[in-house]
Amino acid sequence: MNKLFLGLIFISSSLVAQDCIKDQKALDVIRKDITILSDDKMEGRETGTKGEKMALMFLHKRFERIGLETSIHRFTFNGNVIITFNKELLDLGFYPTQYSSDAVIENTELIDVDFGIEATDLDYSDYSNVDVKGKIVIINTSSPDGIHPHSKYLNYHDLKLRSETAKEKGAIGVVFYTDNKYAETPENKFKNIISTGIPVLFWNNTRENLPSENISFQLKMIEKEVTGHNLIAEIDNGMKHTVLIGAHYDHLGWGKEGSLYRGDSAIHNGADDNASGTAALLYLAKYYSKSEYNKYNYVFIAFSGEEKGLLGSNAYSKSDIFNPEDINYMINMDMIGRLNKENNIEVYGVGTSPVWDKVLERNLCGTINIEKSLSGVGSSDHTSFYLQDIPVLHFFTGTHEDYHKPSDDADKINYKGIITIMSYITSIINDLDDNKKLQFTKTKIEESKKAPKFSVTLGVVPNYMYSDGGMKIDGVNDSKAADKAGMQKGDIVIKLGEVNITDMSSYMKALGHFVKGDKVKAIVIRDGKEVELNVKF
Repeated sequence: MNKLFLGLIFISSSLVAQDCIKDQKALDVIRKDITILSDDKMEGRETGTKGEKMALMFLHKRFERIGLETSIHRFTFNGNVIITFNKELLDLGFYPTQYSSDAVIENTELIDVDFGIEATDLDYSDYSNVDVKGKIVIINTSSPDGIHPHSKYLNYHDLKLRSETAKEKGAIGVVFYTDNKYAETPENKFKNIISTGIPVLFWNNTRENLPSENISFQLKMIEKEVTGHNLIAEIDNGMKHTVLIGAHYDHLGWGKEGSLYRGDSAIHNGADDNASGTAALLYLAKYYSKSEYNKYNYVFIAFSGEEKGLLGSNAYSKSDIFNPEDINYMINMDMIGRLNKENNIEVYGVGTSPVWDKVLERNLCGTINIEKSLSGVGSSDHTSFYLQDIPVLHFFTGTHEDYHKPSDDADKINYKGIITIMSYITSIINDLDDNKKLQFTKTKIEESKKAPKFSVTLGVVPNYMYSDGGMKIDGVNDSKAADKAGMQKGDIVIKLGEVNITDMSSYMKALGHFVKGDKVKAIVIRDGKEVELNVKF
């Protein structure tokens, strides 16, 4: 599962209803599948790697044993950018940015153009009386009145725009630097090239420390294309409409990207995220291959690329082989392996069809508690189908201390809990086996769904199921800001600096107020009492 769920609207429900199915054979099969998928041999199942292909082969054989034919949907993406650049300049503090193009620069003059802004509507230009033709311009990433939301030069802060302006003026390259902690510092690692047609470098130092007024270098950048694989299995009952059931099988590999672990490179096995949902997908495929509930066709998809930004589900939902009109609704299972003692299940997408609320209520089994999020937008694959106007439900049992770490292993899975969730899902699907097409409704995409930009983090794993005010901490990462400040698992953060924290949305917005090096007071609730802590970002 991707890192953040933002701005959730929760409606709690706790009812005693029908008993959940108790199936020892299902438990044994689920345990075996998760154990295999999260074994070190799979190397974390990162999309486009040997580990992903091994998992793909295993899933193909499992669907084959169930009796279903499979097909592979391939998608490509930019895995990274391979850069060849002068080592001596890298050592000095120069590095290429994603706005660059290939170039050979020989002893070219550097010329300072302040902020590199030309704003004719504001009667302002840093290029007045400056000849930059055939030269490389030095640009401060700040602006004439600084970097803040009320800057009158706000429309000209974009670094790509400033690079393009430099090229229009005849410059053959750009070197950015900054002396403003609020100004942008371009990333030195990136997956996509957004070329402006000239080399664009960043000088990771002060203007005064530039080693020379001339520069020479060779730069070559190549986008490395990677192929990911979705696996599709179908049950064709000859019906007009189809129920789509999905779970992503990819994870973080050795943890280079997206990991919350700090330490030497290690395999991230992803037992909960998302071998748990994938194992459930296999078992549901077996169930419906033999089921009498046949008023719809069924498509089961094991998605890849979810951890890299819903790449697989997005590519499939926009492909020629997919017709949104054929789909009745989509069920997504992502991280369903840690059902807690309170039996809390989080269900997203409840607002995407008028029927969901009642169907969820009347099919509750045992004493499970559900917390409902109305929005169809979230950080898992159901989002790709909601955006195609398809009703969706996403099932999730919450984050934990092992989330996106090597310690997310099979021995920590609540296997009986997965059976409970599968039983609940099958009850919902069976309840709707009436050959009718569900009505789709758009949900409000809360402002907080647009993740605010921030350059700092506390280094904690939030409890996304907590909705009683504040941001509850499920885990604290070693040596990060929260750990150094003395925050603990179970603390509820209610204030950072002068910003009150009432939920995940306000927590994320609060982070946007701070930059690296800032020192703030934080207030947390611990054992029912307010505790004040000093945080340094």
